[in-house]
Amino acid sequence: MTPPTVTNDAAPEVRGLYKRWPAPLPILDDAGEIEKLARTLKVAPLVAQLLHQRGLTDADQARRFFDPKLTDLHDPRQLPGCERAADRLVNAVRSRESIVIYGDYDVDGVTATTILYHVLKTADPDANVRCYVPHRIDEGYGINAESLETLAEEGAALIVSVDCGITAVEPAKIAAELGLDLIITDHHEIGETLPDCYALVHPRLPGEDGKYYPFCELCGAGVAYKLAWQIARAWCGSDRVTTELRTALVNVLPFAALGTIADVVPLVDENRTIARYGLQRVKQTPNVGLNALIDASRLRDEKIDAYHVGFVLGPRLNACGRMGHAREAVRLLTDATPDEAAEIAEFLNAENDRRRATERKIVESAKEQVTTCGYDSNDVRAIVLADADWHQGVVGIVCSRLVETFGRPCVLMNITDGQAHGSARSIDGFNIYDAFCACREHLTTFGGHAMAAGLRLPTENLDAFRNALVAYTNEQLSVEDLTPVLRIDADTTVGDLTQGVVEQINRLAPFGRSNPTPIVRINNVQLDQSARVMGAGGKHINFTVREGRASLRCIGWSMGDLCPRLPAGVHVDLVGEPNLNHFNGRTSVQLTLKDLRIRG
Repeated sequence: MTPPTVTNDAAPEVRGLYKRWPAPLPILDDAGEIEKLARTLKVAPLVAQLLHQRGLTDADQARRFFDPKLTDLHDPRQLPGCERAADRLVNAVRSRESIVIYGDYDVDGVTATTILYHVLKTADPDANVRCYVPHRIDEGYGINAESLETLAEEGAALIVSVDCGITAVEPAKIAAELGLDLIITDHHEIGETLPDCYALVHPRLPGEDGKYYPFCELCGAGVAYKLAWQIARAWCGSDRVTTELRTALVNVLPFAALGTIADVVPLVDENRTIARYGLQRVKQTPNVGLNALIDASRLRDEKIDAYHVGFVLGPRLNACGRMGHAREAVRLLTDATPDEAAEIAEFLNAENDRRRATERKIVESAKEQVTTCGYDSNDVRAIVLADADWHQGVVGIVCSRLVETFGRPCVLMNITDGQAHGSARSIDGFNIYDAFCACREHLTTFGGHAMAAGLRLPTENLDAFRNALVAYTNEQLSVEDLTPVLRIDADTTVGDLTQGVVEQINRLAPFGRSNPTPIVRINNVQLDQSARVMGAGGKHINFTVREGRASLRCIGWSMGDLCPRLPAGVHVDLVGEPNLNHFNGRTSVQLTLKDLRIRG
């Protein structure tokens, strides 16, 4: 096979039926590099091109990407504050001090909490350690000063936060006044002032020697995993840890993977290694709670991948935190008995169903407001909405839905007692945290990172905040930035998409941010037979295209309305994700469509 050719006939102004099609990502000027990489790795030229686009320009880099090793993980001693935090936690366990793991209420926070809990309990089953997760609505995000007071009254001596706390300047002062040692582990954006506490563990902070951690994109669970690793070393007084602790570090990898994928951090470097190995071990877990969740989600017979984490397991773990209190999710994964775990897992299923119903209602209401108020016009490049009837725990998900629909940053808030409190989601290339910084005079509190953030403000500031955010966004984003564009990785042919090639493509998984599922374009192929509808109400379509002797089945989800326009013999250009279909013991290649153009 020859390397796929990058053509330029699909300029950005050319459209498919749904989105603009730019030219595929270039293979650089020297296609010989692609050929050399393909020969060296013994992979298809298409796969070599995909590797090259991901910055893997030589064989050694590509091999590490294809076959990551746990030994590739960076030494946790390089993570600022990690050694100091681990030593303090080990001393606290040995002296029977009361330790509280203070976690966030999302999947990342719940799994980070779980990781530290199990490793500390493995070091000493009698360790005086318990978990605390704030109530999303009653206490809000981050370290809550009143909660610290309650924990101190209950005898806590050491608080270790996970997935929160880097902006908790005032709560850190209160912790000191209460006589609490506070360790903060976090990965969110760093504010102008750092909390004064016993130890700060954060991948974006400089170490005492001024050096930075080699990889700054860890999520909260990833940071917790590195701290757990260092705790095991500190407990054993050696880099070689006991069999029990080594097993525990392997057993908590699935939780690190769940947090990494659910928090949508870049799936490269350490995150890719953690996600890859953690996913492999999800169904092998000895954790009764995770097993109960797998069974309740009906995933026992599935090969669990990033999709199942993002759309099946993750939403269930998030559901109780959104609709009520996340402590049940923490209990499920920490100290629940088998009977309790089964009961909690079913409860999470029910909460997730309730969350979806609530979400649908808010989506309909929010979309109506956007169109009625004209917030989808070209001169309003950010959406800010607030409503007293919207559930505060669900507005973040609805934000994501509105971003998908309207292609611009979105802020949605619930109004209660004169305060608007909610979440924001952004689009690629626009840092919503920086936008909040620019509008901070209107906000009471805010925090988060480039793609997602939370905020609170008085309702009387709503109009001023909306105007300020829209003005800032209009300066930063052009109208063109709001227009959906379909990323295309490569041109290919029907004949080149063999089962072996798609299996090689699948070795690039897990897919996610910074390592997206490859999307290919196939130009000018002919339908073998007329397209057929499938699914309830004929919502979806499937058809087969032919190119010479080679054929390929195509699936178009939610494209059923196109069926009359796709008779046998029509020529089309296709863009989609190549994947393998397993049915009745047979495996075949199919293309999951993202868009198409009808040539006639």
